[in-house]
Amino acid sequence: MVSGPQLSDAELEAAIRCFDIPGRFQGAGELRRGHIHTTYVSTWVGPEGETRYLHQRLNAEVFRDIPALMHNVGLVTRHLAASAEPGAMEALQLVPAVGTGADFAECSGAPWRTYRFIEGAVSHDHPQDVQMAFTAASAFGDFQVRLAGLDAQTLKITIPDFFDSEARLRQLEVAADADAMERREGVASELLFVDERRGSCSVMEEALRSGRMPPRVVHGDTKLNNVLFDRESGRPRCVVDLDTCMPGYSLYDFGDLVRFTAATCDEDEQDLERASIDREIYDALEAGYLEHAAGFLTPFERDHMTFSARIVTLTIGMRFLADHLAGDRYFKISRPGHNLDRARVQFKLVEDMERWQVGGA
Repeated sequence: MVSGPQLSDAELEAAIRCFDIPGRFQGAGELRRGHIHTTYVSTWVGPEGETRYLHQRLNAEVFRDIPALMHNVGLVTRHLAASAEPGAMEALQLVPAVGTGADFAECSGAPWRTYRFIEGAVSHDHPQDVQMAFTAASAFGDFQVRLAGLDAQTLKITIPDFFDSEARLRQLEVAADADAMERREGVASELLFVDERRGSCSVMEEALRSGRMPPRVVHGDTKLNNVLFDRESGRPRCVVDLDTCMPGYSLYDFGDLVRFTAATCDEDEQDLERASIDREIYDALEAGYLEHAAGFLTPFERDHMTFSARIVTLTIGMRFLADHLAGDRYFKISRPGHNLDRARVQFKLVEDMERWQVGGA
């Protein structure tokens, strides 16, 4: 999923100039990162030398309420900036639109936003070692602690039911019943796998309804590559990609971090023998997350940390499987059966975690 047609240089410059950037424009080019928005980096020269900015043409097909999306991003970035202490991670800095001072602008036929570029930082798709896994988990734990003072109910729901395993199960059942692409017969074993675990899909939602677990501000996409590390020191500099920051349950972030970072294969691996959870990486993620988060988690949350890894992985697998049945309408694919491969990897990871009894709930 990419956002809109290719822009001419003039259209790109016009969009960039919608934002209040000091100095003299030097040029801009595309940064190929992510599958949702289209991202560019511009260079400017002013009294303090050369400065770069990151610009994103936002995908209004995926995020249909751009004002709500940017309301959330603005709240989160400003709260993080206000809570920063010396030596703390940086917060993303939005650049206001010219004239309105808003966090986004309609330019060149699309909604855009601009951030100051974070220099000297790198991202990684896979942990280089156990210490990097620990550090990334610590960064996400710190991110949640710093947002604990932000009332989750002040954020808007930009993607309904995003964290809700019960809703994702219903979505899968609707897709299977409709069988729009006549693919149900080929996924009978996967549907049975989910059906055998349907009871686990209510655990977190029931805890939220009963008050045993409070709603919190959740990042929603805690992939390792959403932590920027300092190129020289290796310390975490900034947590990025805030588009799924919404009210949810904190352990979704921990569970998704395990699902992505502790997996021994890519998300779309076709050889399922390669799919498992690295126990050493898992232990580092748990320890890193608790370095900051231990103080604000409730007893229920502490007891269900490991369970969250299983249920989030199962839930993402259900989303992939539902999209396969519906005709690959949400997740971008590059081959036939791509989303089915992704679902099978998730279910294999769930099986692996069950074998070493990660989470007894």
